[in-house]
Amino acid sequence: RKLTRIPRQEMISFKVSAFFSRVKILTDSLEKGKNTDISFFMNESDLEIFADENLIFLVLINLIKNAIEANENNPDCKIKVTAKKGISNHPEICVTDNGPGISPEDLEEIFIPFFTTRENGSGIGLSISKQIMGAHGGNLKVHSIPDKETVFCMRFRN
Repeated sequence: RKLTRIPRQEMISFKVSAFFSRVKILTDSLEKGKNTDISFFMNESDLEIFADENLIFLVLINLIKNAIEANENNPDCKIKVTAKKGISNHPEICVTDNGPGISPEDLEEIFIPFFTTRENGSGIGLSISKQIMGAHGGNLKVHSIPDKETVFCMRFRN
């Protein structure tokens, strides 16, 4: 339980463009396949989010790392990270990959603490990510079409 406790949020308003620059620096150093392409897109250059930037950073890096790991056998891995105003004009950040997808059975379980489909996985990353988004008044949603794409979207309330 101590592992899954999230620290108190330090809420600030931050520009997604600067946030993406910070995330890109780290993703460039992640171990990934030679044919893995990670790209970042924004519909609005002045898009801002009111949240704990460091906690949201952890969530986004976790989603990107999951996409990289899910695509380890994909010879043409494409990961897109997009930011836009979504439902009710609220900001959202989505991570989309063109990998193997998630089975419908696993989709029902992936946010449960300690559930994992990976041999060396801990099963806490998505659970903590969902808790962080909930603590911000937002949510984390997933949509997957096996052998086509998986999309995780972080939706914010502001």
